[in-house]
Amino acid sequence: MGRARTSRGAELQRRAFRFIGVPFAAIVVVVGANAGAQGAAPPAPAPSAASAPADSSSPPNAPAGSQNVLQIGDVSIAPTPAGAAKGAGTPARGAGGAATPAGAAATNGGVAAQASTLPNGPAATGTPDTRGAAMRAYQAALAAAKLGSTTPLSIEQIQRALADAEAKLDDGRRDEAIGDLVYLIESPRFAPFASLDEGRTATFLLGDAFGRAGAYDPARAYLLPLLAKNPPDVWTRRAVRSLVDFGLASDTPDVFLADLSKLPPGMPEELTSDVAYLAGRAAVRNDKDDDALAEFAKVTPKSRFWAQATYLSGLIEVDRRQFKQGEQQFCKVADVKQTPRAALAFGGSDFFEVRDMARLGLGRIAHEQYRFDDSRYYYYLVPGDSERLPEALYESANSRYEAKDYRGARDLLDEMRSRGEHSPYDDEVWIFDAYVDLALCEFPKADEKLKEFIRRYEPVRDTARRVIADEKALSDLEESVRGGADPGAVAAQSDAASLRTLAEMLRRDGEYGQATRRLTELDHQMSGLRQAMASLDDANLRLSSPKEVRPRSTAELSGTEEERKERVQSELAEVRRLIRQAKDGGHAADVAQLEQELAALESRAQDALSGAHADVPADASAPGLPGLVAGDRKSATDLYATAQATRRELVLAAGKAARDSLIRLDRRLSRLLRRARLGRIETVLGKKRSLEVEIEALTEGFLPQGAVDSLDAARYLKDDEEYWPFDGEDWADEYVGGEGLR
Repeated sequence: MGRARTSRGAELQRRAFRFIGVPFAAIVVVVGANAGAQGAAPPAPAPSAASAPADSSSPPNAPAGSQNVLQIGDVSIAPTPAGAAKGAGTPARGAGGAATPAGAAATNGGVAAQASTLPNGPAATGTPDTRGAAMRAYQAALAAAKLGSTTPLSIEQIQRALADAEAKLDDGRRDEAIGDLVYLIESPRFAPFASLDEGRTATFLLGDAFGRAGAYDPARAYLLPLLAKNPPDVWTRRAVRSLVDFGLASDTPDVFLADLSKLPPGMPEELTSDVAYLAGRAAVRNDKDDDALAEFAKVTPKSRFWAQATYLSGLIEVDRRQFKQGEQQFCKVADVKQTPRAALAFGGSDFFEVRDMARLGLGRIAHEQYRFDDSRYYYYLVPGDSERLPEALYESANSRYEAKDYRGARDLLDEMRSRGEHSPYDDEVWIFDAYVDLALCEFPKADEKLKEFIRRYEPVRDTARRVIADEKALSDLEESVRGGADPGAVAAQSDAASLRTLAEMLRRDGEYGQATRRLTELDHQMSGLRQAMASLDDANLRLSSPKEVRPRSTAELSGTEEERKERVQSELAEVRRLIRQAKDGGHAADVAQLEQELAALESRAQDALSGAHADVPADASAPGLPGLVAGDRKSATDLYATAQATRRELVLAAGKAARDSLIRLDRRLSRLLRRARLGRIETVLGKKRSLEVEIEALTEGFLPQGAVDSLDAARYLKDDEEYWPFDGEDWADEYVGGEGLR
């Protein structure tokens, strides 16, 4: 009997940390556009000239002291408190630009929701919170009900748990790994092992998993205790590296710099260099170029960020118009002889990406100073397997064009086209290619390319204007792009190709991509929240009637009551549409049985929706597990409703970004179409001048170049002239002037 109770207790514990994953893996998580972009290569300068890098959009740090706050970009979500005024669920714009709930209240339980006003920027330091009190409350409730495990932990059990957690992290099941590690670490039985290698391993894995998920506040809370060990062990080193990564991904790196300032003296060179790089990036964000250069100078070749720091130093110098100093910095990365050997060993794969960007920067500096031969050499150094090669070829072709080397520009453009890769420069390359033909006096080729450009892109420009003016068309295009569907499938045949081209260009737009990434992250977190709500409902039912056998609700019908009703009604409406379509197709007799089954489904759906969760206790003040579960369910429902409101805001933001992207596309295509029409005028003038030169040559007795060795040569000859075409043999004695050549 005791064994059965222990088994049931273990099952309840598993369910507890499964749905307690709501605050740890879904609710507190800070969703960002580039959460995995830490340590990545900084952006390249603009094609016209090297310039300062644009800060990539990355997720902001979770404010210290806030509980269960979901933040998407600069919008934060916290559950609406019970009894709040109407409209309190809609975030209100605060002084710092962050949206905060209108009211604040605290409820008990694992998802104890406490809405807090977000302070401005990096002022949200404070003491980080692990949010582990919720799990400890569940374990205490299980122990009070004599359902908790009383068997002491062992090293072998912790090692097995760590192996399982690492396997889940490798498989991408981060939320499950977080739940397992929280259940392990927050258990009172874990305390004797916390200072051992296995305990420090578990603490690091949990903190790192939180940070990779964007939940920076609990990540800091778990990682900071690992920094106190002196001399540093492997987990101290890894914790420092993770905190640096999270600071680079966060919009508030000063918070992480304050944490890392507490490092004990004697840290290895590579760790102090990483911290210096983070300080330099923070200075760049604050427009303190001198401080940034000083911090970047502290980064040694043993740091994994040496190449990035050197490259950014060059960008700062170029932004100041100090081209010589910027070129020297770029050469340290681009030139194999000037690069320290240690930088190659410690830089990783990002080093070579930064090297390619440094070579592009050198080419742009040379182009800016009209050193076209140097520019060509630097662009040539970009290897053939680099993602930056299309940029290098296009910019090198521009450089050769300005140097009046039109044949060299033609060769580079031909090489770019032979690769068959699409790039953001496709429309620009098309026009530039035609203008190179104009410079080479190949007027028919240029005219054909310009006509084809107008034929292809003018409908795209017109469709973009039409979509901008039509809200529904814009919404349909955006939904198809976001969902990966074919935008031309439901459009008229004349618009299908243009819509597909618009969708492809919209996917490449950086601002729209940032907005859709935030929306996608929110949808992912809301999906996890729905599953957590379903688990809470299931646990509530098991606690209220443990011996009753009930079917478990599917994940598709989880969520709020209104969402379940809307989803069921939508599915039934789709079935009705299909039945009507079958009737209209002349199959009325065959669908009679389907209509009867539909009526039965509608009746079952009505009964299910009316009685859904009717037996779930709503008293969050009940003692023990029922009260904890009920409080979490209520808080999760409030949070989900607020997340829905925020999702509507993000949908509007994505729509605005899509509209802005199409407006920019309209302007760019209009500019290129004007250049194409002007180019066609140039081709007509060029053909006219070509005919004039040909006539002048004929009057002087010279055949035009195109007539040599061609069948059209006869029409250029006079009646007393005869033309012998070349037949492959060279008889030196048959033409005047060949004597004595052999």
